[in-house]
Amino acid sequence: MAETSRNAVTFDEVEAHARALGRLMPNGPPAWASHDLTFGQLRLLFVLRQSGPVSIGQLADMLGVTDATASEFVDRVERRGLATRIHRADDRRVVDCGLSDEGARLLAEIEGARQEAMRKVLALLTPDELAQFDHFLQIMAERLSASSPTSASTEGATQVNLGTPPTSPARSAGGGPA
Repeated sequence: MAETSRNAVTFDEVEAHARALGRLMPNGPPAWASHDLTFGQLRLLFVLRQSGPVSIGQLADMLGVTDATASEFVDRVERRGLATRIHRADDRRVVDCGLSDEGARLLAEIEGARQEAMRKVLALLTPDELAQFDHFLQIMAERLSASSPTSASTEGATQVNLGTPPTSPARSAGGGPA
C-alpha cells in the first residue's frame, strides 16, 4: 500500500470528508426539518432572535433584501406561527416583527439538535484528538477575527483565502496529526 503525504491536503478533500461525515450521521434529518422552511425563512428567525423586535425596514437592511421581500418572509413565517407583527404604540404606521414563542421553541429545538449531533461526533475522538480539534478551531477563530471587516475588507465583506493553507510549524518540521 502506497503511503500518502499528510502535508498536501486540499480544500476539496476536507470538504469531501465533511460531506461524508454528514452522510454518516445517524437518525436521518432532525425533527425540526419537517417544518419545511427555506434557508431565508430560517435566517429571518435567527435574525429576529438576535435582534429582538424590529421594523420591516430594519429587518430588510439586516437581511440585505427589499422591504417587500422582508415583508413576504415575515408573512410566511407568521402564517406558521413562528413570528409576530406588532404595531408600535407611539406610531401605528410602524410595524415591528418579532419571534413568537413557537418560533423561539423551534430555534431552541434546532440548536439542541445541532449540539446533540456535535456531541455524538466529538465523542468519537480521544481526549488528545479532541484537544487538537479544539486547538485548530481556536486557530481558525483567531485568524478569522484578525481578518474581520474592520481590519481587512473588500466592499464590507470578509475575505477568506481557501487556497493553500498557511504552513504551521508542525507541518514545516514534518510533523502534524498522526
